[in-house]
Amino acid sequence: MTKIEFAKSEFYSSVLIKLNQGLQQLNFVGVKDIICYGLGHFVDCVESRYQFGLLLCLKDHFSANVCIFDPIFYSAEIEILRELGCEVITANEEGKRKTTPDTVTLVYLPHCPKQLTNNFLWSNWGFELKNCIIFSNSFSKIIESQPKRILNTSAGYILNIIPYTEEFSLDNSFRYKDIFNDIAIHIFPQDRLTSVSQDFWNLCEEPKYSADETEFITNKLISGLKVEN
Repeated sequence: MTKIEFAKSEFYSSVLIKLNQGLQQLNFVGVKDIICYGLGHFVDCVESRYQFGLLLCLKDHFSANVCIFDPIFYSAEIEILRELGCEVITANEEGKRKTTPDTVTLVYLPHCPKQLTNNFLWSNWGFELKNCIIFSNSFSKIIESQPKRILNTSAGYILNIIPYTEEFSLDNSFRYKDIFNDIAIHIFPQDRLTSVSQDFWNLCEEPKYSADETEFITNKLISGLKVEN
């Protein structure tokens, strides 16, 4: 029911418009893979349920493959996801998943910690970012909300890539204003990525975060999902 309700919403229509604008700018016709992190407990949380509704709508719209992970998923939620044709990632990769070369990938990170986005950027650092669309908290608002000295340690790759990013803001028209607020769509046009020197891409040390950044669940805190293959 949530998916059906969401598909009829004005907000979903605006998401599709912005995604299509981004795809056209990248000269792509659709999305093949969707990676989703941090969805939360969609069986008993209204916010997560509608975020899940959006994911299912996008899955159907693009006929895309979906890989999904959240270290807090209930076993019942894992079963639901698999029944709906999603591949559940069974280990906490901390967002460090490399995309398939020459495949258009949408990365869906609904209100996730910035470290997850930062890790994904690091893992795919290079010209292949041109094949990625990141649907997450607004990069520009992340940059505006914290001092550069903090961003250098917790979101250095977001800070470095933002000059070469096209950000599509979304009008928060959904009836629950705290579910999709501050979320934006980000693309990385090829002409911008090729405008920088190779040295820019060579500076790609793996991110390290301080122990007090508790919003980010590392694989040291949760070793992985105990699920059957």
